[in-house]
Amino acid sequence: MTSKGSFLPYYLPYRTPSGQGISEQSQAETLLKEAQKLVAAGAAGVAITYSANYGQTVHITATYQAGNWNPQVGGVNQAQVMADMLSLLGTTYSALQMKMRIAPITTMSYPPDDYGSYTHAQVVDQDLAAIKSLLDSGWTVLGWQNNSTATQSFAVGGGVSKKPGPNGKPQFPPALSDLVQKRLQQFAVDYP
Repeated sequence: MTSKGSFLPYYLPYRTPSGQGISEQSQAETLLKEAQKLVAAGAAGVAITYSANYGQTVHITATYQAGNWNPQVGGVNQAQVMADMLSLLGTTYSALQMKMRIAPITTMSYPPDDYGSYTHAQVVDQDLAAIKSLLDSGWTVLGWQNNSTATQSFAVGGGVSKKPGPNGKPQFPPALSDLVQKRLQQFAVDYP
């Protein structure tokens, strides 16, 4: 029987315009060094929470289900850190290719307001269930925190997802954001 994993708040500061924090490349390398330590200590694997658009979530999930390690994420902010992490998994950190994953949490759709046959809340429930499944399989999941989050919250739903969608409403509604924060905080309690 596999022992259950751990959900750990993980502070990874981004570089601010004034130069505080670290670059995306340095964040990726810091993250992979932490993953090496956790796997060496017995974690089945390591995943990091990531604010994704729905298309990314579908692609990331399908990539891992197909047994591939590289969902080829691109973009800015968190997405750039993930792209740099994946690039490093292809070279210096190749031993972690099947042991390091992205754990997407859907904060918006792309194109806007298109979740297929699901609601945004249903998609987020699926995302959180996938994280719970990793935890139940002995993985360590790192709950990404950064300089924009308080010590009690996680870096989910910033950037573009804060902007209104075509309907004029927030792409990541406050009620859904609050639900995600509470569930992640509960994971930290249930999977210490």
